Amino acid sequence: MAKTKDSEVEERPKWDNKAEYLLTCIGFAVGVGNVWRFPYLCQIYGGGAFLIPYLIALRLVFEGLPLLYLEMAIGQGLRMGSIAFWKSISPLLGGVGIASMIVSFW
Repeated sequence: MAKTKDSEVEERPKWDNKAEYLLTCIGFAVGVGNVWRFPYLCQIYGGGAFLIPYLIALRLVFEGLPLLYLEMAIGQGLRMGSIAFWKSISPLLGGVGIASMIVSFW
């Protein structure tokens, strides 16, 4: 059977990768309106109070996550757990390993 002009099937468009699809879904869910409205509402209802938890969270991201990755990489290289790794540096730092373990469970 010969294909006619009407029976040709066009290929559907596809995403280039999974990250592009995920970011598009997040963009549709959040929307630009929420991005503009949130700081406005914070400013109306006490915007200064919002800066305190924001700065704490920002500190966590820029200090806590690199420390977590550093601890994980060195711990895997030395084949030690969190508590043993910090105790190998100094016996007084064993509490840092316990604290990181508690934070992981939390």
